[in-house]
Amino acid sequence: MQRKILQIVKVLHPSRISGMSQYLLKDEAISGKFILGATLLALVAANTALSSGYEHFWHTHLNVGLGSWSIDKDLRHWVDEGLMAIFFLVVGLELKRELIQGELRKFRTAILPFAAALGGMVVPAVIYLSFNMSSEAVNGWAIPMATDIAFAIGILALIGKGIPPAIRLFLLTLAIVDDVGAIIVIAVFYSQGINVGLLIASALLCALLFLAGRARKLSMPIYVIGCIVLWLVVNASGIHASIAGAAMGLLAPLAIAGRGSKSIAERTEHAMIPISTFIVVPLFAFANTGVVLSLSSFNNDSALPIAAGIVLGLVVGKVVGIVGASWLMIRFKFADLPTGSSWTHIVGVGLLAGIGFTVSIFVTELAFNQDEFITVAKLSIIAASAISGCLGLLVLKYKKRPRNNEVAR
Repeated sequence: MQRKILQIVKVLHPSRISGMSQYLLKDEAISGKFILGATLLALVAANTALSSGYEHFWHTHLNVGLGSWSIDKDLRHWVDEGLMAIFFLVVGLELKRELIQGELRKFRTAILPFAAALGGMVVPAVIYLSFNMSSEAVNGWAIPMATDIAFAIGILALIGKGIPPAIRLFLLTLAIVDDVGAIIVIAVFYSQGINVGLLIASALLCALLFLAGRARKLSMPIYVIGCIVLWLVVNASGIHASIAGAAMGLLAPLAIAGRGSKSIAERTEHAMIPISTFIVVPLFAFANTGVVLSLSSFNNDSALPIAAGIVLGLVVGKVVGIVGASWLMIRFKFADLPTGSSWTHIVGVGLLAGIGFTVSIFVTELAFNQDEFITVAKLSIIAASAISGCLGLLVLKYKKRPRNNEVAR
């Protein structure tokens, strides 16, 4: 018995778990696989005898606090507003790393995915509004704007070596900028009852942490405490609390504190990516994709316009916006096609960007109060993401990598 306990302890040792997580993360499709598995489990739970237990569990309230000060939310909101801050923290860290140390330091490299991301947000929103402008569902205009990084990169990884490395960077950057755009939209349009005083306090705290980082006076313990305090202040201010995660990612210093050590940004990213990949995002998917697979939700007069706006926004709007914005940048010589790529690759990436999933579902929960609207939107997101993913995979799978003298210009 003692030997078995020692074996279990050895397997569960933090260093062993860290090593296993880093090994799994070498598979670029692993995050998408975890999300897909969590989604399937949620759909099974919502459409079987487990449905009542599933809903009851996520509506269970958890109160955290001291004395008269406390935060009371149900478990689903703790996931959406608390744990998802870790996901957005990783997004902020990835964007900062690419801007400071990566290829995105070069204007001509960075401008193309930035412009493509903007086009891929504007066109889907316009398509959604064209169907729902006069409807009570107009508040869902931002749902088809988002791109799911995990699924998009995961599908790209399935294709293998036939994809130019520059196209992966293009898709990764586009998806990150897309998520940052979604964060801004959430902060500006989906926050209610904003407390200006607390918002100013949040900005001052961010400024203090930024200055401390610039002066290389910010230690890891102070940074962690700053993350927690910022989340609490942002949550109390009325801005969606997950935004604090993105802010802290961008504020994490990349400067190395001492010889042979890693920067706070590197250490945080190294620690948070496994948590985000294996816990936060799958848990979010499990909490939010448990919808009943029934056409009864589409009986509402607003259902079909919602579905049309989301499906066409993601499947058509994304690729049109991304390809169109990219063409304009290249046509007017602000940018070049990514090295080794062709317009077929850009079309394929545009289709993969139509996989909205995580952030689209996240926005759905903020945009609608009506359960029937939420159900229709989630079913539409799942359908549109599946269509976009399959089309993107087909386009890129059967596109041979062009020779240097065959690269489209």
